[in-house]
Amino acid sequence: MTKQVFVSRLAGDTKRSISWLLDRIEIPDTLTKICIKPNLNDYRKWETASTCDPYILDALLSVLKCRYPKASITIIENDATGVNADNIFSYLDIDSVTNKYGCRCVNVAREQWKSVGINGLHFKNIEIPEILSGAFFITFPKLKSHTITKLTCGLKNQMGLFRSKRKVLYHHLVDELIVDCNLAMRADISIVDANLVMEGNYGPTYGSPRRLGLLIASNDIVAADSLCAKFYGLNPRSVSHIKKASQKSLGDMKYNILSDFDFDLRDHKLKFSKILFYLIRKGSAGIRR
Repeated sequence: MTKQVFVSRLAGDTKRSISWLLDRIEIPDTLTKICIKPNLNDYRKWETASTCDPYILDALLSVLKCRYPKASITIIENDATGVNADNIFSYLDIDSVTNKYGCRCVNVAREQWKSVGINGLHFKNIEIPEILSGAFFITFPKLKSHTITKLTCGLKNQMGLFRSKRKVLYHHLVDELIVDCNLAMRADISIVDANLVMEGNYGPTYGSPRRLGLLIASNDIVAADSLCAKFYGLNPRSVSHIKKASQKSLGDMKYNILSDFDFDLRDHKLKFSKILFYLIRKGSAGIRR
């Protein structure tokens, strides 16, 4: 059965768009524990398109709390090479949004972890946050270009939960690590913030912000990422971590699109130079040597 990817245009009522998406995704009627992984990769405000938009997170929490008033909802993030999750929750105003709805922000680096066995591309065992056990897991990425992986979206968002703080040490096998993290931490749904996105060849931090004005969602994280790759003019098969994730049965690169407006991909093209990408990668390889 062909997977579905849902696209909603943000036209002033963000809650309406989120409700429309959730109405069409297969979600249990009753949830008691929800974990949301946003994109909080750097000390850069949402206006740069680098990090989670607190206004869209606010709308998402409002809709979820209305639908699941008894559920515990936790925003989770992990420490990274140059980021302390405890600090970034406050710096990016994420904690004030979660407090508004009686939710929590949790730095998983300070929590309990457990080892799970996977048939990974690099790892056979990987540690995951214990808080994910029994939770309905929503990955909530930003759509951005990336100098190493071409784009970062739902699949790469899970790499942020890889336990090691110095994730930069694993960039030489980043595609394999992305796949392995998703094998160990499978998101139930992916909701992509494609409102203010990042285009150009210098993401995920220094690319150019552009308002696309969309929210994208799917039960199939590979399908959602495959559509997002096409915004940049990329064949999903040319994005190594998407292709490898599909080969490991994490999802399907074939999908149907259902939208709440007359969606045409040609109207939403993002700037990305394949030639510049390969020149940057070649230059980086030369520096490492």
